[in-house]
Amino acid sequence: MGETPQQWKSSERHYTLTSSTFTKRELRQDELPTSIYTGQVVEPRWSRERLRNEAATLQFIASQTTIPVPQFLGLYEADGLLYLATKRASGVPLDEISGPQASSAINRVDEYMNEVVLPQVRGLRRRTTGSVDDSLPVIPPSRVTYRDKRSHWAQKFRRDEDFVFCHNDLGQQNIMVDPDTFDITAIIDWEFAGFFPPEFELALWKHHWSQTKDDAQTDRLIQILDSYDEQNVTSNVMEPTSTGFKSTVPMDDSCEPGL
Repeated sequence: MGETPQQWKSSERHYTLTSSTFTKRELRQDELPTSIYTGQVVEPRWSRERLRNEAATLQFIASQTTIPVPQFLGLYEADGLLYLATKRASGVPLDEISGPQASSAINRVDEYMNEVVLPQVRGLRRRTTGSVDDSLPVIPPSRVTYRDKRSHWAQKFRRDEDFVFCHNDLGQQNIMVDPDTFDITAIIDWEFAGFFPPEFELALWKHHWSQTKDDAQTDRLIQILDSYDEQNVTSNVMEPTSTGFKSTVPMDDSCEPGL
């Protein structure tokens, strides 16, 4: 008898998990949620662009650092929907470690983040904000766009490489750990990753996701981002730096959902 994959969906994605792979895709129109206030269908912002961003980011992080991330398998389109497939990450999400073990797990993760992860991502620097894929728009983290509904975020430019690479959602739900040793096995969900001011990488892993909402802190991040000069759109501004990266993600229509 063949394997029966696990499938579920959120308000923005459909997920398929097998013993060896993990696939996320856009929602069909009939799967999208409806606002309880307006009765209108709620379309996810930058739905395709975020999947493309994660695909490019997974390859970038794997090639530039030793940070554990799921192995990228493919970005493809089927039936008009975009899919992102990776190998299944081992371990369990940090927020599933509960009881007396929780504090030990958080301390172990905090140690690893400060000794291994943060020094490496902070070493990835660029003069402009945005994705490692220069063809994509600037996609700020969801906590920012929840507070500020502007439709377009201008790319910012500095003469020096002041912007560092940020995951932008290092919450417990996105950190996979070994349930026995609490060692990090993978950092997942890089949809909002990109080059931003260093203040954007918050230590969200220290608390359960339900305790990390801080509107005053988010407003401060928006102020910091707006304080930078906007980029002049000229051909030489985006010259590759030591962390320049052009997405080479194949769009393979022959792949089947769920692999």
